[in-house]
Amino acid sequence: MGIRILRKEDLDFAAAVTTAEGWYYTPRELEVMLRLDPEGSFIFEDGEPLGIATTVTYGRTGVLGYLVVSEKGRGKNIGATLLSTAMDYMEGRGAESMLLYSAVNAVKMYERKGFRALDEIKCMHLHIDAGHRRSPSADCPPMKRSDIREVAEIDARLFGDDRGPLIEVLFEEGPANSFKIVRDGRIEGFIMARHDHDGYDLGPWVCTTGNPKDAEDLFWTALSAMEDGTIYMGSFYKNEPALRITDHVPTVRHWKIPLMVRGKGRYEGDLDDLFGVAAFELG
Repeated sequence: MGIRILRKEDLDFAAAVTTAEGWYYTPRELEVMLRLDPEGSFIFEDGEPLGIATTVTYGRTGVLGYLVVSEKGRGKNIGATLLSTAMDYMEGRGAESMLLYSAVNAVKMYERKGFRALDEIKCMHLHIDAGHRRSPSADCPPMKRSDIREVAEIDARLFGDDRGPLIEVLFEEGPANSFKIVRDGRIEGFIMARHDHDGYDLGPWVCTTGNPKDAEDLFWTALSAMEDGTIYMGSFYKNEPALRITDHVPTVRHWKIPLMVRGKGRYEGDLDDLFGVAAFELG
């Protein structure tokens, strides 16, 4: 009985236990966590696997992604044990702040560990199909690999830490769904999306021009490159233009998720520039 580092051979269990919670991640999607932080995910076993916790650390910021215990493992303090292990790991990596997107029923557990609610995200499942017109903008050319560094610098100003490895992975996963806006030779906005099990994860979606029309052009350009299916994304409630733009796409469902932080805050920049966050498990 105990906790060990989660490896590639554990991904089938990890996918199954997230599916049981209604998240429906595939082993390929979960493998991104290991690419970003090979030692940062954990599995609890007692004769059989019973729960997982995943983390990614960017500079001084640790992100708790999944914390899931199987039905067999519940009521045995496994979740709290996995949480403590994940926090110890992130602190050992030098994290001065930790963040997570919490299920509403888990908020009190995280509060007991020193997390506080920093903001609220609208999590959305949108649906696009052939009947929904999607027009690209000539002002939004495709991102190039050579843009990754500049895009990561913009992202770091809004997030509060360097997520360059994440930006690189997201581009590798979805180069055909990554676009930018350039003004006076500088990138002033970008949007990224990647395939998931039945559609796309959209984000980050950033526009620093101060004009919501530019953000909207990025959004529709990205959607024009997508096949029919579901879009999974999240936006801060404080960014009202982002919510107005996404309201034009049919919504399958939406719900509120608290962003919780322990230690120094993150996303403390101008949220008017941040229209969509990356996948929740990645920060």
